[in-house]
Amino acid sequence: MMHSTTSKNDHRVRRGWFLLLIPLSLAVLWTRMISFGSAGLIIQTVAGTGEPGFSGDGGPAVEAQLNSPAAVAVSAGGILYIADVRNHRIRRVDSSGVIKTVAGNGTPGLSGDGRPAIDAQLNQPLGIAIDDSGIFIADTLNNRIRKVNAAGMISTVAGNGMEGFAGDGEPAVDAMLSRPVGLTLDANGNLYIADVFNHRIRKVDTEGKISTVAGNGMAGFSGDGGLAVEAQLARPRDVAVDAEGNLYIADTDNLRIRRASRNGIISTVAGNGEAGFNGDGIPALEASLSFPRSVAVDGLGRLIIADMGNYRIRQVSIDRIISTIVGNGEPGFGGDGGPATEVSLGAPRGVRVDGSGAIYFADLDNHRVRAAR
Repeated sequence: MMHSTTSKNDHRVRRGWFLLLIPLSLAVLWTRMISFGSAGLIIQTVAGTGEPGFSGDGGPAVEAQLNSPAAVAVSAGGILYIADVRNHRIRRVDSSGVIKTVAGNGTPGLSGDGRPAIDAQLNQPLGIAIDDSGIFIADTLNNRIRKVNAAGMISTVAGNGMEGFAGDGEPAVDAMLSRPVGLTLDANGNLYIADVFNHRIRKVDTEGKISTVAGNGMAGFSGDGGLAVEAQLARPRDVAVDAEGNLYIADTDNLRIRRASRNGIISTVAGNGEAGFNGDGIPALEASLSFPRSVAVDGLGRLIIADMGNYRIRQVSIDRIISTIVGNGEPGFGGDGGPATEVSLGAPRGVRVDGSGAIYFADLDNHRVRAAR
């Protein structure tokens, strides 16, 4: 009888431990999901046939030709905008998947301010941002930022066309820029510019005045823990802003992602400064990146990085652990319709996230825009 009682007690103890382990296991699983996230993403092409060229306006975007797309923007309504660089155009894909040109006549040059944007000349536009007022274009080789308003008319909003650095504290249209690329807008309508060869991030406020918010103009790496305007950057190629007004900078040639807080203090949030790939599931500060070309922030505050030289899109969780969410690390093209982590990419850049959490990026060498969702 004693043996029977002991067995029952042992069974109850084992069952109790099992019941205790269930929530613990679920907690561990949930933590891993939060840290690594997006494990179930499926990739697909949303624009481009893969053959460089120009064709397809008025038809399905997946049957259109692009030529080295480098940046994208996505509206709240699901409209996709593409910086079609070597076609010298900005193209738009509507919610039904139909593509058309909204800026640029395809001939490189500078013309058209005050006229319809589709008749204007652009010169290798490498960046794009949108808000309710219109489309902002980094007209890179023209050293200008241009805007297409709701009526489809184009104008210059920053840059006098001369390459160099000048103009802080003055009207942005009188300032000098040097190969501007990445653009973003904050909730108040302020525009931020990755002014690449000036090694600065610049801001155009709602009054049209320009200023520097990060970078002292000298290429290099320094300044973490101090004022962002006194820090060194090295050819920063993109900038993003979170809901609290903090800036995230793709400090490309420093192989890092840096953060300029809304109080103006800079720090590194990803990248150890060494080019390469040393794995996932580690603190982002210990990770090697390879010329990160773009950065975005999703609705949960996670960073999404176009780790171009590693042929991956990577995510930094809210607890600052890095993981790969798109790409197998091998250059090439393949994998549409399958798991995002099993696909080959070609020089990914221009990453952006829509309101649903879908990730869009320009797969430049594959002449496509792809989405993981």
